[in-house]
Amino acid sequence: MSVRGMTVAIHVGDREEALAFYCALIGRDPDMGPDPDFYEWEISPGAWLQLSTGREQIAPSSFRLRLKVDDIEAAHETLVQRGFELGPIKQLPGLVTFANLTDPWGNPLGVYQDMGLAPGA
Repeated sequence: MSVRGMTVAIHVGDREEALAFYCALIGRDPDMGPDPDFYEWEISPGAWLQLSTGREQIAPSSFRLRLKVDDIEAAHETLVQRGFELGPIKQLPGLVTFANLTDPWGNPLGVYQDMGLAPGA
């Protein structure tokens, strides 16, 4: 078996509110919307974020989805300017810098910057 991609599905409520939130977070419209309550972004080749809208009873996910950015400080500033409430930027020295947020339905999210540590080092 050779795994060549992945999808992560997030359940949310109101379609319009969800699209506004996630389009602003990701910085673009979905790559596809094969169903009126289902949208997808290809975050990187073979890695898809799926948004399932119109849910009435939502249990927030038990995992945090973090999106990789090139510059955590610039991303943090951009998201704050777009109206997002992010936590402070935190760092694991030599590994990663990140900031957390949640969507309106309580799903844990975040952005991160890889600090360039080689795998296995």
